[in-house]
Order: sequence, then structure tokens, then C-alpha cells
Amino acid sequence: MSHDINIPSSSATSCRYLVRWVTLLLGLPMCVFLSACDRGRQKTVQSSAVKAILVAEPNPVPAGDLNQPVASTVVTWNTGNGTTGYLYVKVDREPETFVTQGPSGTHEVPWIQFDSVYEFRLYDKKKRSKLLAKLEVTRDD
Repeated sequence: MSHDINIPSSSATSCRYLVRWVTLLLGLPMCVFLSACDRGRQKTVQSSAVKAILVAEPNPVPAGDLNQPVASTVVTWNTGNGTTGYLYVKVDREPETFVTQGPSGTHEVPWIQFDSVYEFRLYDKKKRSKLLAKLEVTRDD
């Protein structure tokens, strides 16, 4: 046995509008919340993927022959994001000096002396606005 319920058309229309508004009012905040959660995960993934690398091998540079005033090390870098990096060096209290550039690479440094501290700095732009990594290189006595 089936029962048909007849709702006047104006009441049916009002009911449909009410359902739509309730759905909108409850659904919109949920959508905004889920969207914000997703953006937070994306930022974490992007920031953890961009990690610059700057190493020197050997470091410290072995003393070797004390009659040799200079020795060598090889500096290796990678900006981590494929953009060009700019490698500078600061020796003791002198101003920074440009060494080389590229998104990644190796560079032999054949001028490491006793009693000096060499701070290599990798920047994201030629203007040195953002320091990506820095590394101190010394020579054993």
C-alpha cells in the first residue's frame, strides 16, 4: 500500500531552497577547511625539497708539506632548485670575492693557506640577496 503525499508547490519550492541554503552553509566552511589543509601540505613538500648543498673535500685541508704555502680543496654545490647559484668566498676579514656560478658544480680551489679561514657562501642571485648555504674551510697546521 503506497501513500502519496501531496505538498503544495509553494511549500515544495520553499523546502528545496531551504535544503540548498543549508547545504551551502554547511558545505562552504568544510570546503574552505579542506582547501587550507591541502595548501599546508603543499608548502611543506616544496620547502623540504629545496635544500642547497655546499661541501668541500678535503676539509680541513691537510697540512701536507709545510714548505708549500698553498694547498687544494674541491668545493661542490647544488642550489637544490635548478636555478643559478653564485659562489663567493670571504677570506678572514676581507670582502667577499666572486668564485663561480651555476645551478650545481665543482670547483677546485688551489689557494688554501695556513692560518686563514675561508668562508664559502652560495647565493641565489648575483645581488646576494638570499644566502642559500655557507661553509668554512681551513687548513691544518
